[in-house]
Amino acid sequence: MRKIYFIYPEFGSTITGGTLYDVQLCKYLKKIFIYHHSIAVNCDISNIKLYSKIKSIPKNSIIVVDGYLANRIKDILKKYKNINLLVHHPCSLEDPYSRSSNLRLFFNERLAFSQANKITTVSKYMKSKISKYLNNYSNVSVVYPGIRECFFNSKDITKSKNILSIGNIIPRKGYEWLINSLSILEFDWHLNIIGSYNIDNDYFQSLTALIKKKNLEKKITFLGSVETDIMLDYLHKSKLFILSTHYEGFGMALLESSIFGIKVITTDLPVLREILRNRDADFIEEGNIHSLAESIEYNFNNTYPQPMISSIDKYGWKRAARNFKTVLYGKR
Repeated sequence: MRKIYFIYPEFGSTITGGTLYDVQLCKYLKKIFIYHHSIAVNCDISNIKLYSKIKSIPKNSIIVVDGYLANRIKDILKKYKNINLLVHHPCSLEDPYSRSSNLRLFFNERLAFSQANKITTVSKYMKSKISKYLNNYSNVSVVYPGIRECFFNSKDITKSKNILSIGNIIPRKGYEWLINSLSILEFDWHLNIIGSYNIDNDYFQSLTALIKKKNLEKKITFLGSVETDIMLDYLHKSKLFILSTHYEGFGMALLESSIFGIKVITTDLPVLREILRNRDADFIEEGNIHSLAESIEYNFNNTYPQPMISSIDKYGWKRAARNFKTVLYGKR
């Protein structure tokens, strides 16, 4: 069986959904006896250094490169026919409201995607998005992320007034929409936000200014990046999980929270309908401040059924690793 070399980016102390997917996938590939070499590189690695790492890999190997790095290897994908891409979402879609500024990145990713041996992505919705980048046939497969085992211990319904949101403090997460919606509520609540606030300082400062303007300094807490056990503790102590996002490739924190047993409220996006299908979730029109506020108030004042039991065989990482193996080798 050909050896796998998996190259993925690290972002310092910041944990992204993509990085989590890569690390967990590598871990569970080993658990199903698919041995491979994980090569973590700095997210800012130069093209030359990245080329050098790829050139040092034995020629008969299977190479998997995280899609975040795809635009940097576009010039060698023609030469190396054994490079597969794992695309969580195209980087040129990171800010859906700045299409023109991402035009060059779009064409670089389009070239890279079209020349890759295979592409794996995280949802059917994202597969449809990636297809728009392709100018020739390419094999695109979907492997849904797994959910870590610690999230399968369902919580009891709480009377807490705490709200939790998990996601790095970047514009596409839509925190200003959530803050504006909370500001018009007249009952007691507290919002905790888990996620790095060092990625986009201008955006973080705009949020803190908005919070000050709305006199919400004592009602909203930015916790930064935290360990998993601390995240689980906040999930236990929260009544609702809200992700007021403008765009997602998958939305792992939403599915994790739903499986954990907390009611989720999020944006009415096709990809989120896909991953939360048949789960207890409220979907809100993007940017609608009053609809989001109404959903929050309703869910605070009304009880809802005990959370459904979720199968680890259906949602776990071992399933994801087996499906990824099938994509790479073409057999189980």
